[in-house]
Amino acid sequence: MDFLLSKFEAAQIEYADVAFMAPCIDAGWAKLDAYYTLTERSSAYVGAIVLSPHRKWHYFDTAWEEHPEWIESNKTAVEDLWKSRYAPVAKSAESSAQSLVEKPLAKNSFLAWEDEHEDSELPTLFDEYQNYISAPRIKVKDVRRWWLEDTQQTLYPNLSKMALDLLSIPAMSAEPERLFSDTKITLQDRRNRLGIDIIEAIECIKSWSKTHNLAWVDDAELVLDTAIIGEGEQKGTSNIIPDITSNR
Repeated sequence: MDFLLSKFEAAQIEYADVAFMAPCIDAGWAKLDAYYTLTERSSAYVGAIVLSPHRKWHYFDTAWEEHPEWIESNKTAVEDLWKSRYAPVAKSAESSAQSLVEKPLAKNSFLAWEDEHEDSELPTLFDEYQNYISAPRIKVKDVRRWWLEDTQQTLYPNLSKMALDLLSIPAMSAEPERLFSDTKITLQDRRNRLGIDIIEAIECIKSWSKTHNLAWVDDAELVLDTAIIGEGEQKGTSNIIPDITSNR
């Protein structure tokens, strides 16, 4: 979105004196700016960029250099999202102490001596988010694939879930709406007793087949299945989906 805004802003200067172009560019800029403002309602947009290992906060430190307050507020929002929904909860010292209070042990001179020499400092919990942010940036071709690698899954088991959740959010709703509309091809008069989970699975497989996102399917079979889907949609049917209710 920053890239598109920069293009509109450059065009506003370049075509400021062109009677036809200027209002069109201003209208486009206003629409994009409205959507850009809506990203403040959620930390998903900023979080997805920050969890791209080649960008992190360096991107916003540069893009929002003139608005440091934006950077600070969004840093707080992303960290709050991490702590509230994904970070593992450490067992607090208070809860441990409370459990000892509930089951008091008989005091003797040895226990008293042991309490005096006991290290009261608990080891700090490894913070995946802070460790990721402080690590050097690296260039990767596929961000989601990078988070699915064994290295990241081991080092960042919780942060990787947050990253995949945010990075899986579509940039716009056109594709999900199109997929939802395709459901009418699956749900025909002779196939009207499918459960919600089955319908969801069918539509996901159809969508993945179209985008060649089925790593476990043989390439030749995938090409054949994709052709069948295309042919079925042209006829208003979906031949790749068996009519499992026809014998009922």
